[in-house]
Amino acid sequence: MSFIKSVKSVFRRKKNKNGTKIGRNWLKNFIIEKQIKYYEYSDFKNFTFIRENVVRANLKDDSFALRFFNNDDATLREIVREIELHEKIVHENILQFYGITKKETDTIYQMNKYILVMEHANSGTLGSYLNEHFKELSWTDKFQLAIQLASAVLCLHENDICHNNMHANNILMHQKSIKLADFGLSNEPGSIQTKKIFNMLPYIDPKSFDIDNPYKLGKKSDQISSGHSPFRTQEYNAALVYAILGGQRETIVNSTPIGYSELYNECWKLEPDERPDMQRIVSILRTLINKFELPKISVIEDNEEIKNDTSQFVKKFLKDNNVNIIPFDELENPVPLCEGGFGDIKKAIWRNKYVVYKRLINTTIQYNTLNAFIHELKIHLLLLSSYNDRIIHCFGVSQVDKTKEYLLVTQYADGGDLRHYLKKNFKKLTWDDKKKLAYQIADGLNYLHNENVLHRDLHSKNIVIHENNAKIIDFGISKIQDQKSEAYMRDRGIIAYMEPKRILDPNFPYTKSSDIYSFGVLMWEISSGNTPFKNNSFNRSDKDALVYAINNGVREKLIPGTPKEYEELYKNCWDQDPKQRPTTKKILYKFTGMGFGVVNASNIELKSDEEKSNKSNSDLHSDLSIKTNNMGGGQ
Repeated sequence: MSFIKSVKSVFRRKKNKNGTKIGRNWLKNFIIEKQIKYYEYSDFKNFTFIRENVVRANLKDDSFALRFFNNDDATLREIVREIELHEKIVHENILQFYGITKKETDTIYQMNKYILVMEHANSGTLGSYLNEHFKELSWTDKFQLAIQLASAVLCLHENDICHNNMHANNILMHQKSIKLADFGLSNEPGSIQTKKIFNMLPYIDPKSFDIDNPYKLGKKSDQISSGHSPFRTQEYNAALVYAILGGQRETIVNSTPIGYSELYNECWKLEPDERPDMQRIVSILRTLINKFELPKISVIEDNEEIKNDTSQFVKKFLKDNNVNIIPFDELENPVPLCEGGFGDIKKAIWRNKYVVYKRLINTTIQYNTLNAFIHELKIHLLLLSSYNDRIIHCFGVSQVDKTKEYLLVTQYADGGDLRHYLKKNFKKLTWDDKKKLAYQIADGLNYLHNENVLHRDLHSKNIVIHENNAKIIDFGISKIQDQKSEAYMRDRGIIAYMEPKRILDPNFPYTKSSDIYSFGVLMWEISSGNTPFKNNSFNRSDKDALVYAINNGVREKLIPGTPKEYEELYKNCWDQDPKQRPTTKKILYKFTGMGFGVVNASNIELKSDEEKSNKSNSDLHSDLSIKTNNMGGGQ
């Protein structure tokens, strides 16, 4: 039974004869049925007032926002409505719902205050944030805020939800990122109720004073560009209503990029049909970010050696993309680490910190290998537009003076790759440690998918650990069809992570669900400490047998002691049918139930057509049937 249906069934059971009351035990029934996460109120400490009915509180080392409600019929229904909306959406730029708690306030009548446990935004409202930090913001920073807000609204629209109350006080800031909040007025199309409050007039659709999110996004874009609320010099009254209806809009701030001002002018057109939809708004903002400022990795002096190189292919790319060049003599004390897909990998010291560089053997190698090197750099440049701590970072490119070999210089991870880390530390890891690693990988993969990047080579050698946190590396074949050779695809260590349908048919399309399959295998590896199919009857001469076994549904068997929710999640991920696998968004939602629910705020979600088509096939509140055989395993 789905979560929402369970809520409705509880209400039906608790109605009295006139059908208007809700019994006091409804929350208890929720907990028994494990529909929502329940927190003990006594576990929260250090309460701090935020605003009426909202406080900040600490639970262990984390901060939460607690939103209080009274114990009456209308309010309980409001709680259910709030939960129902949050159950539909999980997005990094929407304030996240974690669960519920209660506070007993009257021992005689056993009256309780029901409390929603929410994500805490540590930087206040967008309005206050702009007041304090506006002078520090570059246009790229402003574009980022606008696209984060647009992507959050797009997520609502794709779930048939209109916010209906979007203004500066309902847009919060957390770690320099947008968090859209307060769905108290949110309704599905067809049931919208207009709230005519004078101090919100500048944000309301002037055509009919219905709520229209593109119009309001236009007003927020203007506010982000100017740093202050719209029409701040005018009184919010009926005269302003008529002025807006007559076409009055805020004056464009000097130095506003033309494309940006054109966008919010489009958003606040009088006729709703002339306004762009949210998908187009997001697309335009992303284009503006890419055009306005070329990506820069660091301020590093130019190197004439690269300019004189005969490889026009590499030279043109570096120049066109403003890639920074690290002089080779600055890479000190190199130490070999391993051999990579297109060259050897070494650790070195650069500017008093460890870095890693990948060496492209020479500039005359075959096109595919050179293209992989360029493509990895290109992916790093793309990802710079929205920082994410789950991805290893690139510092620049260098070139060996004598041989003219190119080097890709990236962040160093002190814990090595995941395979090495598990081998060395597995006996010390608790289940919380294992869940944390899996969650961090999922968070990084979600970021890549939201940027429309397919990793295509996700396995434990391409996950590294830095300061006990997982990071994804190696984008050499991301989104490049058939980049690897047949020999690589037949490698025993890689086969186990590959989309089963592609093992026998290289022409089978690689999609986001293929990365999800690989992630499911990684989850099992984290649970076991072993590489998949290490301890079974297959040996190095049985590669073909392993290929056919996986393609026929064979998977590793459950490790004793694995938490049920963790087991169900990785089995869903490695489902034989790609359409039955969850999206990264739904995977992250599952991790919220395991206590790892804070989605990285720098991600920007843009749902792909694939996610939309799979939506009806992947319900987090259903048990997906996985028909697989079990082989191997052990610790």
